[in-house]
Amino acid sequence: MDKDFTEKKLYKQNGWSRLFHRLLEIDRIRTSEQSPKLTNTFELVVIKEGKGKIMIEQEEFLAHNQDIFVIHPAEVYSIACDKQTPFEYLQYRFEVFSYPTNDSIQSYPLKGKIVVAQIEGILKLAEDIFLMKDHQSGLEQFHRRGLFEQLIYQIEQNKEVATERDTFTAIEHTRLYIESQLHRPLSIKTLAAMARISPKYYSSLFKKEYGVSVSEYITTLRVNKAKRLLIKGTETLYEIAKQVGYKDEFYLSRKFKQIVGIAPSIYRLKRKKKIAAYDLSTTGYLLALNIIPFAAPIHPKWTNYYYRKYRDEIPVHLSAFKINQDWRANIAKLFSDRPDMIVTKDTISVEEKRLLEQIAPVYYYASEKNWRKQLHTIAQFLGEEREAEEWLYDYDQQVQYVKRSLAPHVQTKSFIVLRLYHHTLFIDRSKTIEEVLSGDLNINHGNKFNGLLHNQVITIQELAQMNPDYVLLNICQEAVTLRNWDMIKNSSAWNSLSFVQQNHFIMISSDPWREYSAFAHERIIREFPLQLLDHCPTIKQEIVHVQ
Repeated sequence: MDKDFTEKKLYKQNGWSRLFHRLLEIDRIRTSEQSPKLTNTFELVVIKEGKGKIMIEQEEFLAHNQDIFVIHPAEVYSIACDKQTPFEYLQYRFEVFSYPTNDSIQSYPLKGKIVVAQIEGILKLAEDIFLMKDHQSGLEQFHRRGLFEQLIYQIEQNKEVATERDTFTAIEHTRLYIESQLHRPLSIKTLAAMARISPKYYSSLFKKEYGVSVSEYITTLRVNKAKRLLIKGTETLYEIAKQVGYKDEFYLSRKFKQIVGIAPSIYRLKRKKKIAAYDLSTTGYLLALNIIPFAAPIHPKWTNYYYRKYRDEIPVHLSAFKINQDWRANIAKLFSDRPDMIVTKDTISVEEKRLLEQIAPVYYYASEKNWRKQLHTIAQFLGEEREAEEWLYDYDQQVQYVKRSLAPHVQTKSFIVLRLYHHTLFIDRSKTIEEVLSGDLNINHGNKFNGLLHNQVITIQELAQMNPDYVLLNICQEAVTLRNWDMIKNSSAWNSLSFVQQNHFIMISSDPWREYSAFAHERIIREFPLQLLDHCPTIKQEIVHVQ
């Protein structure tokens, strides 16, 4: 019997009676964008205004006012919408326990986007609970908890009888249908009928929402699926054509060449050698050598850039969670999909090495070497020395150009890089930051503050005394840190800092700043000058074309 069906039936019969909800925090948020965020509790999101998209793990949802989402612990979600119409939403963080054992549960029947009937009453109740957020007496907290459980009850009670509220939600459902039915004939007439609107109106609204026509969207999905099948499997072009919804291999070849630029057979030949990147940094080295890995750690939060740009090119997605925490599952995937060779750092465990060597030849590159030597040694192993030399030449040309452009504006300025995790600010002098900023670009990152150590704790008061000209800050995207950051950025102590007042404060992300690889360093060389544009407008004309 289907697991999801069994679980739903269990909850419908008696599961709900055993659940106890503890409301932890309530907030009202207004934003046009939220970077990928890792949750450590359940989160209920009730959208009051705006229209855009919410990505939960690897699933994208259309979202607008009156939509409801439930995100589970350890899931990653992000928000994006038109900056002219930002989201305003109520956010409820909560835990769920099973009575009478009092065990915290992870499995929960409400998940993802939830369409409900009787939405007006639910929205009013959600607002009433928010208005009680600052009530502190024990009786008031008890009342608030009771109202929250009533809110959960109303959502669950109404979700099964809900009907589509508007056309945009119906179009979103047709998009999800397209993704799941690529092997079938898909016509605009059929999709429009599903959304209960005319084909002409459907085509117009689809392009408005997703930025491409229906036919372009379907073609892109089919070609991307064909790429994965070409790399991973041994099926004939005719068999692949049938799996992606085309009548024969000739039609597939024509569409494939339109999108990719080369025929499917040539694409398969170029990707014949299946090289697995066992760790994140290896992905950055292979891409610098113009090799798209057969397998690599990839995830919408932990490797956001690689996920967005290469997820359809990399057929085997390994877990990227917390730097190889899921290594056993990753090795099981490699055993199943059998790459031709594996490249990884030499710092992995003896057990990992033993298991990897049972799958394919493994090349371990020395972690103590700098990134240039690491790139050279990997290139030698793969027979790509010329590719490495050409890439390094281009990289050094970029470095010289950016350095000359920046020098007149920043050579006398001091920079400090910080990282915020939970309630603590740390000095960040990682190898990537030191070698790119201080080394390649000759930015005065550390000279003025030579005594500062990597991961040294620093307070806002100490930061004020140091008085750097520029600060780069990386904020860990998880709930505790983000809540603390909201308090810091609204504090008078933070806003009195000179670099804040002068708008010399630059937000940076872990991707690519905490990755040590050739490709990550090149991305910083390209992106860092553009980040400075907002803080030093005089250099705009000189460096903007680097991108």
